[in-house]
Amino acid sequence: MTNTVLIAGLIGGLTGVIAHLMRNGKVLIFPKKRVRPKGIYLGFLADFFIGSAAAIFAVTYLVPEPEVLRTLIGISILAGMTAENVLLKRELSTEKAKTEGLDRINQRLK
Repeated sequence: MTNTVLIAGLIGGLTGVIAHLMRNGKVLIFPKKRVRPKGIYLGFLADFFIGSAAAIFAVTYLVPEPEVLRTLIGISILAGMTAENVLLKRELSTEKAKTEGLDRINQRLK
């Protein structure tokens, strides 16, 4: 079971990093401190952790005992991709809200 969780975490995390590279034009964005809002931006590590957590959850709860390594890898990849899609949808809705807000401001200024 420990090996299953470790393999799932690594494959899900790798899937998250690959999605990060695709989203950012083949560039890894490294962790850094942010001034506004104050905090730390995790960069590609956030995508690794989210993909890893999704894959571990999927392998642990959805398929408790995957017998074949190929099944474990496939489920881990799908879980990592699904987690990235959820994050991308959230990011797109935030950008849409920003754009709509700017459009309302521009209408008031005319």
